[in-house]
Amino acid sequence: MLNHTFLHLPGLGPSTERRLWDAGILTWDDFLCAPQPPLASGKAPLWRNELLASQERLAAGDADWFAARLPPAEAWRLFFDFRDHLGCVDIETDGTPQNEVTAVALYDGKNPARTYAHGKNLHDFTVDILTSKVLVTFNGRCFDAPILTSHLGARLPKAHIDLRNVLGGIGIKGGLKKCEEHFGVDRGELAGADGYLAVLLWREYSRHSHPAVLETLLAYNAADVLALPVLLAHAINQQLSRTPFAAAYSLAIPAPGANPHSPDPNVLRRVGHERRSGSGFGWKR
Repeated sequence: MLNHTFLHLPGLGPSTERRLWDAGILTWDDFLCAPQPPLASGKAPLWRNELLASQERLAAGDADWFAARLPPAEAWRLFFDFRDHLGCVDIETDGTPQNEVTAVALYDGKNPARTYAHGKNLHDFTVDILTSKVLVTFNGRCFDAPILTSHLGARLPKAHIDLRNVLGGIGIKGGLKKCEEHFGVDRGELAGADGYLAVLLWREYSRHSHPAVLETLLAYNAADVLALPVLLAHAINQQLSRTPFAAAYSLAIPAPGANPHSPDPNVLRRVGHERRSGSGFGWKR
């Protein structure tokens, strides 16, 4: 899809990109090989140089170069050229002003999701994420990415598909769970669970170190990243419907990946009781 994209060119907006497509300039080569400057724009020489640079940067696999030039709502266009180098990421924190990271999940859409827990293997994430060229998150520009950088020193890809931006661009707003409901994503035993659940689970685990609590926290965290490729495919298809390229690029909607962790039903019931009553919950020793 990048080869059909002109939005990353300086001073070129959506209406001009549409005019190019309508004029039969559907690819970078169409622009570069046109006998006359497309649209007779005075910026055509600048755009030509930028497209030559675009070909070089795409051949070099430089996702960051394009991400720096695309509007956040259009970052979905990176998917087709970098789909084998995605890193879907979600974090949980302790709910304090310091936002200490308690869990991280990483999923490439193909291999089993990997999870990382505070006090266990959290810093392994900073190594594993280095193989990713494009970060995929929900609201990660504002939350996950800055915290991972500041708290863990993670070197994240600058290329970032934030699904909150992409979905917002097609009029779908709200939090991650609301967007999942919109597209019929089923979380099974974790249906209805929200981010505060992770805070309560971490508080309980930090008090008693009960394995079932940590397992439930990691299952919740993993469920967040396993849903991201599903939302991404839906978002891309709806974005494509606004272009001449829907027939060539539309995606099959994947099923959510298998969760490597299993939430404990007793833990979920106890958390629900604590939330309703405002009391702490503990384990029989």
